[in-house]
Amino acid sequence: MRETFLLILFLSILSCKSDNKENSLTETKDRIGIKKFQIMDENIKDSIVEYIKIDGKEYTNQIWIVDKNNDTVGGNYYETYIMDTTKLGEVTKLQFTLTKPTIKWESDMFVVLPLEEDKLAKDFSNLSEIKLDTFHSLKNDGISNDKLLDLGLPLNHIAEFGIEYSTSGKKRIRGLIVERGKLNGKGYERRLFFDKSVYVKE
Repeated sequence: MRETFLLILFLSILSCKSDNKENSLTETKDRIGIKKFQIMDENIKDSIVEYIKIDGKEYTNQIWIVDKNNDTVGGNYYETYIMDTTKLGEVTKLQFTLTKPTIKWESDMFVVLPLEEDKLAKDFSNLSEIKLDTFHSLKNDGISNDKLLDLGLPLNHIAEFGIEYSTSGKKRIRGLIVERGKLNGKGYERRLFFDKSVYVKE
């Protein structure tokens, strides 16, 4: 069992971990996993695509466009900052940042988690059948974040909250980041899925 909390933005990430695409590259015979593709552009080194299985079908999740200097210059991906280890009775801090949106920079995002993680199917196929919890971006979470505006942070693309667990052991944190916005008067939605973990000590 867990309890969730909204948090004010935490900027210190010394005890947290961040996604690293370079460390997670794998070669796969099918298209499930992370694949590299060459682009016919002299300024671009690779297009890196993460394929996952959603509802039994191949799904293009994250995309990174890398230039000749190994800098990420485009794509559609997120970053997470999650404490590696926490204790019973402590709030586990989670931060999700939509680093590169696919719709537009003015779009909004929110994070969706199952209320009970073990009820969520391995391939996320039963999302519409289980109870979910939604965490809005810092722009729309109902908390005054005026002091953060001066930092120039994209509050519409950052969601932050906390989870408190009542039992110890390794805990999975699975869910999705949803981006919504309009282009030429039409509404669009893009979903990015994640599967993380944290260890809870007694």
